[in-house]
Amino acid sequence: MAREVEITKVAPLAAFRVALALSLVGLVAWIICVALLYLVMQAAGVWDTVNSIISGFGGGQTVTFGLVISLAALGGALFAIATSLLAPLTALIYNAVVELFGGIRISLADTRTPATTKRRPY
Repeated sequence: MAREVEITKVAPLAAFRVALALSLVGLVAWIICVALLYLVMQAAGVWDTVNSIISGFGGGQTVTFGLVISLAALGGALFAIATSLLAPLTALIYNAVVELFGGIRISLADTRTPATTKRRPY
């Protein structure tokens, strides 16, 4: 038996909390991916070539693991902050649109069979 529900309001604070949690998880995943990519490129000798090209132009800076991770963390943190701040705004816009056109309708179905509705003793 399917039941139809309609999402008519999204709390901006709840949207902020969910977006903050997801963006922090994404930030950690991003930094791990950048670190792994750096290590693979280091093993392939890419960074040695890049550093020799930089020194050939007279640059004193070299591309190091710390520099790459710092830049990746800075960019990821800015993206996480922007995502977290835009989520409540998106919730407010959704709430305004819902008043004009109605919310999102979702059909929920009960997939339990009579044999699986018994509670297990703990």
